[in-house]
Amino acid sequence: MNKLYGALLVTALATGIAIPHAFSHSTGRESRIIAHCQRLPNPERQACTQCVTRPLKHHYHPDYPPGARCRPDNGKP
Repeated sequence: MNKLYGALLVTALATGIAIPHAFSHSTGRESRIIAHCQRLPNPERQACTQCVTRPLKHHYHPDYPPGARCRPDNGKP
């Protein structure tokens, strides 16, 4: 995986193409705080709220398959 990122970076630098979000994990729909959960429909809103209020930091991806939506907030999707 690191070789892939390295190849992308070398290609971007060699061609002069900027890839500003290539290493970002934001999908634009994950919820990290309760206010973000309020945008979701009710069944998902409850699951999201339970996810983001865990003792350890988590975030909620409504677009992921069930069972994989609540993920540790470790800088990765």
